[in-house]
Amino acid sequence: MARTRPLIPDISRESAALRSVDLLPSSASKVQSQRGQMSRHTYEAIRRAILDCTLLPGMALSEQAMSDSLQVSRAPVREAFGQLATEGLLQAVPQKGSFVARLSPAKIKDAIFVREMIECRAAELAAKAPLIERKKLQKFIAQQVKASAAGDYATHLASDEAFHYQILCLAGHPHAWGSLRQARTGMNRIRHLAIPELGSNKIAIDHHRQIMQAIVAGDSKLAAKSMRLHIQSPQAFLQQSLGFIQNILKTLA
Repeated sequence: MARTRPLIPDISRESAALRSVDLLPSSASKVQSQRGQMSRHTYEAIRRAILDCTLLPGMALSEQAMSDSLQVSRAPVREAFGQLATEGLLQAVPQKGSFVARLSPAKIKDAIFVREMIECRAAELAAKAPLIERKKLQKFIAQQVKASAAGDYATHLASDEAFHYQILCLAGHPHAWGSLRQARTGMNRIRHLAIPELGSNKIAIDHHRQIMQAIVAGDSKLAAKSMRLHIQSPQAFLQQSLGFIQNILKTLA
């Protein structure tokens, strides 16, 4: 399969802005800070492109093509590739190159297990938080509804993450987000693929509304039950999504 040359314009603009900053030769710490910021932007841009399936599972990537597309040097791209490989989003194959990790049904099941252990318990605890704090979940539902209606699926999914993070905060465990964020990666890719074809955005909003209503009502058991239903729902999309990917990749081969 030919290597892809993805265009991710948002990071291209950010990178150009960073390069245009007038750095004084004596500002070694400032230069180091800018380099770190550039590396972070590069990593986030590639990661985001993988999660929203701009870069589809199984696609071959090259450092040079990516650095050209993002308008950065190869160094931050190489760092990003290494970090993403550690997270399981990229796979480095000797003598062949780097590829976007394929969706694995087994890993999806493991992720669902991890999410159930963390998030169902978090929903229970969130239902016991002060009412004024619980009601803050309503704004994330409103954001999702607005974004979904506008076809802005990137904002829809960003609000999705914010909703789940807020529940962890209500439960008193915001630092569990690191582990949870990694468990969500494969499932997020399924949702991106399922949104246009299967309407998973509407399903997610309905689930979130049920979770929010249970938490605001202070019903711990219903909150956990609603969360479990929501977390398990991507399993219904998995086989359809894998079929979509195979069809798309055939047209790119």
